[in-house]
Amino acid sequence: MIYSYKGHFIYDKKTIENWNSIVVGVYYCGYKLPNGNLDPLYIGSGTGESGIRGRLLDHMRDDYWPDITHFGYRQCGTVQEAVDLESQEIANYKPKYNKVGK
Repeated sequence: MIYSYKGHFIYDKKTIENWNSIVVGVYYCGYKLPNGNLDPLYIGSGTGESGIRGRLLDHMRDDYWPDITHFGYRQCGTVQEAVDLESQEIANYKPKYNKVGK
């Protein structure tokens, strides 16, 4: 089961570290548009032991994206759902920071 979108949360280390969640799913990193929507610049999946929270903390350590200000996520019931949803969302949004052919 794929759950509804949750967000937009501030993309900073304190927010992510204090988020007590290891859910499996897809996350969207980007910035808020004037209409309140999130413009995703990167879409990824959190499928390991540390889930979405762990992947976001990995990205924070790497500090790749200076223009990302917010994130959101969709929880998935299985790893396969997360992998499939990630592929669909990347194809749909074509985010700036996702690599072609992933």
